[in-house]
Amino acid sequence: MNIAMIGSGQIGGTLGKAWAAKGHRVTFGSREPLGERMRALLESIGPNAAAASVREAAAFGEIVVLAVPGTEIERVLEEAGSLRRKIVVNATILFDGRSADAEVRRLADGARVVRAFHTSTWEALANPRFGEANATLFLSGDDEEAKQAVIRLGAEAGFDMVDAGGAEAMAEVEKALYSFWTVLSPRFGRDYAIRVLRREEAQPS
Repeated sequence: MNIAMIGSGQIGGTLGKAWAAKGHRVTFGSREPLGERMRALLESIGPNAAAASVREAAAFGEIVVLAVPGTEIERVLEEAGSLRRKIVVNATILFDGRSADAEVRRLADGARVVRAFHTSTWEALANPRFGEANATLFLSGDDEEAKQAVIRLGAEAGFDMVDAGGAEAMAEVEKALYSFWTVLSPRFGRDYAIRVLRREEAQPS
């Protein structure tokens, strides 16, 4: 699969590396695709990774992953151009009270938006195994086919993917996880994860 990573920081770089290792072709969209930092990232990933402008990367990707600071959402989506009918994975976070999900849906008009890869720290994204279990990540969206594609990508990268449903359900999940964070992060730091145990379906490995 062709994946556009809009963002090459800790989240974008970590996910891009994981998917390239599984044989996907990953192109990072960047303002400095020839910069030293980008060259170092590409060298660490290998031949399945490349860099281009945001617009070129978005055109390349069957799936476009937004992994930028929330303040950059509007800029990168404007640079990306039309994303109509593309699967857009929103991993951004806003800290000003607005909904990052609603903002991306508003700006990426016509895209098949899936909210995912924002409910864990990047340390857990880099290493989702905790003993015999792997970390649970939550996703949401209205397009079932798009969500299934994202679930498969998440599973390939080593995560236990749980579909929370729609945007309202995800908002409640985010509130609960923030409460966990305020209690658990002083004890465990950033390198911890949540695992959902359930009986009604086979447990992913």
